Amino acid sequence: MAAEPERRPVAAAPRRDAADRARVAARWNRSASVRSAEPAEESEEWVISYMDMVTVLMTVFLGMLAIMGMDGRLAAPNEAERAAATAVTAALQPEVTAQAPPVQTPPELARAAAPAPSIPTSPALPAPPSLTPGNKQWLDRLEALGLPPEVDISATDRKVTIVVRERILFASGSATLQPAAINLLRTLAPSLASLPGSITVEGHSDDLAISTIRFPSNWELSAARAAAVVRALAGMGIPSARLGALGLADSRPVTGDPARRAENRRVEIVVDTDAVTASAATR
Repeated sequence: MAAEPERRPVAAAPRRDAADRARVAARWNRSASVRSAEPAEESEEWVISYMDMVTVLMTVFLGMLAIMGMDGRLAAPNEAERAAATAVTAALQPEVTAQAPPVQTPPELARAAAPAPSIPTSPALPAPPSLTPGNKQWLDRLEALGLPPEVDISATDRKVTIVVRERILFASGSATLQPAAINLLRTLAPSLASLPGSITVEGHSDDLAISTIRFPSNWELSAARAAAVVRALAGMGIPSARLGALGLADSRPVTGDPARRAENRRVEIVVDTDAVTASAATR
């Protein structure tokens, strides 16, 4: 009896292959799902293109700006711009000159180039007032009389002023003429009578207040002193129509120095020699 050949299972092999393929597919599916769950890495290649575009735009912009600037520079300046440039140059020129370093000059050359010292000259004195021939002759006669130093005389072409200090005329606080004052007025009377024009006697005092029964203030004192001189001149032959008395108190001082206050106490005899007023006063 012949032995039967070994039988091999035929259907089992395909079933194992199918199972293997199923397991491989399952593993593949699991790995694919895992890969899809992981975030994909972002690419940075787009930054390179973006930077290139920005660089091109910046280059174009700078080129346009340079062209616009060159257009203004190449244009010829107008008259206003040239005038402004000239003014700025002229204004800066003194500063440049002032900032220049000093040039060292040898002492010999410096002494040779130095200007000669100027000789100081006295200030020019004002020209004396012009006098009429009559006034000049009258002044010459008064100078020949030898008047005391308390008397000052000045003259112009229209006015003659005789200033007499208080100490030769009146005692302090008094309006009574002293004997020396009578002699002085008697000396001046003929010369005053020869001059045409009105004669005004002005009484002046200092700023020290006075208050007595006869003279409540310096106004009464100065007026009384002027009146006393007028009364004496009238008694010496000068027409009363030419005479006038004026009390000015301390309203017109000669000096404001308290140490020289005595100079303000004075009597001024003013002769107006103007032709119009002189003819009116001698009518």
